[in-house]
Amino acid sequence: MATHLSKLDLILNTITDGVLVVDSQGVVLYANHAAEILLARSPLVGQSLAIPVNPDKSSYQDINLIRPQGLAWAEMRSAPLEWDGQPGYVIALRDITDRKSAEDAIKQLAFYDLLTKLPNRRLLQERLKHSIDVERREGKQLALLMLDLDRFKAVNDSLGHQAGDELLQQVAERITTRLRDVDMVARLGGDEFIVLLEDITHPDDAARVAEIIITDLSKPFKLIQSDDVRIGVSIGISLYPQHGNNSEILLDYADVALYHAKENGRGCFAYFSKDLTIAACERIALEARLRKAIEQHELRVFYQPQIDIASGRIVGAEALVRWQDPVEGLILPIRFIAIAEETSLIVEIGEWVLREACRQGRLWLDMELPPLTMAVNVSSHQFHRSDISDLAAKVLAETRFPAGRLELEITESGLMENQDKTTVVLNSLHIQGIRLAIDDFGTGYSSLAYLKRFSLDVLKIDKSFIAEIPYNTDDMIIAATIVAMGHTLGFKVLAEGVETPEQLAFLRKTGCDLYQGFIKSRPLPAKKFAELLCDQKGVVTEFKMHDL
Repeated sequence: MATHLSKLDLILNTITDGVLVVDSQGVVLYANHAAEILLARSPLVGQSLAIPVNPDKSSYQDINLIRPQGLAWAEMRSAPLEWDGQPGYVIALRDITDRKSAEDAIKQLAFYDLLTKLPNRRLLQERLKHSIDVERREGKQLALLMLDLDRFKAVNDSLGHQAGDELLQQVAERITTRLRDVDMVARLGGDEFIVLLEDITHPDDAARVAEIIITDLSKPFKLIQSDDVRIGVSIGISLYPQHGNNSEILLDYADVALYHAKENGRGCFAYFSKDLTIAACERIALEARLRKAIEQHELRVFYQPQIDIASGRIVGAEALVRWQDPVEGLILPIRFIAIAEETSLIVEIGEWVLREACRQGRLWLDMELPPLTMAVNVSSHQFHRSDISDLAAKVLAETRFPAGRLELEITESGLMENQDKTTVVLNSLHIQGIRLAIDDFGTGYSSLAYLKRFSLDVLKIDKSFIAEIPYNTDDMIIAATIVAMGHTLGFKVLAEGVETPEQLAFLRKTGCDLYQGFIKSRPLPAKKFAELLCDQKGVVTEFKMHDL
């Protein structure tokens, strides 16, 4: 046996394939020289190897090998083998690193642009088809942005093709750095690029990315031949599913939209739909104006009275943001809050409103006006993406406004986004003495179990349930149920949007605690609101928290 094994060993050491025998635990019982060279380990006998083998039958697979000189590939064949009466495996390894490298090179040639290293048209089409299938199953949207560089030909003609190639590489890099990991940028050829945006939430998302790319590509490029090369870009946008349901149509429509962008003077974007282009341009222009408005202190806080139903007294004020545009005049939040939330400007706006409301509340107290609760809305973005508890503590310290007079309003849907975090934040606010209200109650999806879990003081009935009282029986039942449920849970209940005596009479009958609405007053500037407080100052000299 030993003689035969010695002869077999002599034979196996003459071949270039690695041969191993391992036991059922992966411990090497035999290895030829080629195996030791391939695995870069010597001696191998007695060592344990983590090589994936099928214990029941012969198998074939390609595996990665980690060696001191770098990664390598091996073709591995394995089969069960009994060795000295013990179960094990025989493994044959063949170095295929060169073959894999050649395959990768072929793949690179087939699917990637040689100059920019970006995916080419073929890979884009495959990815786009797959993305459409995914978005169709999940009910989501995607966007295609077709880019054509403006004045690229002039660079090529004046500075030469080498400069043109360098410019294309820098363009590819600038675009790529502006995208999410899930997005894709491809080069179609020449000076045309495609950006694929997956899982967008709003058609305007594509316009925002287009604006960013247009801005970035309008900045100077530094090339070997010149350090101040300026170009531009025109962008056409098509959307799935709005504009088409397959890759060919979306690419064609993006091309048509690109033609319209060039017709409009270049250096801009256009959707395949003219209406979408106009709407997106308007929203982006409004966003730019809003940023400027914040910088130039054009925002204002108006205050709407909150009235105790039993006594008829003003016991609170809801702080509501307005935009005093120097040209357009007073702009209501329905025009700009959605844009602020989409762009995260809402965090900056929310912080300013909180600070301004507390400052004004402190001023009224110093004027010895009747004390009241100051209610300030907190958006779900602000609640979950910033430390609202720390912010509130800082603002209260800066303004010296009493924590017990501050009431933060969070929407029902906002409270339910991350319930564990919500509980922690609400508890932290409550420890400071800050009152908490759930806004727009009845429009979300909260359950009684979570309402009991959260530290809340007030339920605000959404105005949609008040508007048709006393003509809509269902709304009357819902409103009465919310009042009863809120009282059972120990909350005060406030009705929003009260406009008629009939609505107020119904709420009084149900035992609702508070209301606000046009029947008493529209939101007012601070000076006008103070006049309302002065009107009742001679009647009411002191408020206590239990009155609320």
